[in-house]
Amino acid sequence: MEVLWMLLVLLVLHLSTLTMSMSTCKAVDMEDVRKRRIEAIRGQILSKLKLDKTPDVDSEKMTMPSEAIFLYNSTLEVIREKAAREEEHVGQEQNIQDYYAKQVHRFKSTNHLEDRIFKFIFNASNVRENVGNKSLLHHAELRVYRKKQTDKNSSQRMELFWENKENVSRSRYLDSKYFTPVTDDEWVSFDVTKTVNEWLKHAEEDEEFRLQPACKCESEQTKNIDIEGFPIKRGDMGDLGSDEFKKPYLMITSMPAERIDKVTSSRKKRGVGQDYCFVNTGPNCCVKPLYINFRKDLGWKWIHEPKGYEANYCLGNCPYIWSTDTQYSKVLSLYNQNNPGASISPCCVPDVLEPLPIIYYVGRNAKVEQLSNMVVRSCHCS
Repeated sequence: MEVLWMLLVLLVLHLSTLTMSMSTCKAVDMEDVRKRRIEAIRGQILSKLKLDKTPDVDSEKMTMPSEAIFLYNSTLEVIREKAAREEEHVGQEQNIQDYYAKQVHRFKSTNHLEDRIFKFIFNASNVRENVGNKSLLHHAELRVYRKKQTDKNSSQRMELFWENKENVSRSRYLDSKYFTPVTDDEWVSFDVTKTVNEWLKHAEEDEEFRLQPACKCESEQTKNIDIEGFPIKRGDMGDLGSDEFKKPYLMITSMPAERIDKVTSSRKKRGVGQDYCFVNTGPNCCVKPLYINFRKDLGWKWIHEPKGYEANYCLGNCPYIWSTDTQYSKVLSLYNQNNPGASISPCCVPDVLEPLPIIYYVGRNAKVEQLSNMVVRSCHCS
């Protein structure tokens, strides 16, 4: 009772306070912060990969398979595309990614071109064998390599369908994209996560996607759509000269069964990002730049790509902003002043994080993995 009475007395003395900004932080040794962050990242990477110790391999002395390099570059591109899309939807609900690394798979398709309809057939049994059940699936994309199209008048909306083999009339529409004239070849991606999720629940041997013009009319526009891996004209000889790594494929990221963890989601506001923080140096919560060189900072030779990455970290004060009618806030303020060792002030923590793809060796086997939540893009007080 005595403690409560003292708090009430102090509360009355502070009723005129309109806003407050508090910090119990001591002077920060930036070099010590950097070292601690580097050591934390060392432990994070090994933990996410479920490695007890670092592989005893010098990746630069190993010949990297072209398949692994291609898969790594594709993963990088997908991450950049996803980050760009999310930047356009600030404030929307976001899922917190699983802690452990995700495995990256590439599945090739058997391709057919019939009456201006591009057909992609995948071995669904192979997908189920490598990915497992639907709870392990993280993301799936159909990627096609579109050749340049310089005719300014050739623009066509292309629609993607999932072919229902049991009942063609029930084929499901998935997505559409405008194929406008382009001066350079480019990759085009379609998010098919929900569809692949369905594959994992069923037992069909093969599954098929159809990419076709929205316009059913015969026109030169639709005839000019050219995708790598398909013959421009009818015949089986049309794609013999195709680049193997430019043919259509399905890219899937999944959680290995031994790393499965619960996935939660939350609705949150976007924090302060690096575009602001890197040019505005102030005392409040912000993203701080930190580049990790795997060989120099961690002494690791087993990661082939990347050589390093921008990990970044969060640092700074988190001010309180309270109004006069928030009596509970004033009690917290007084408690904070009288008990600095048990401070309840907010902490500066990561808000938006991005994954990091890596190529590494375990023994003589090259692997591509996607490490979740490794790059700090923005911070907030929580």
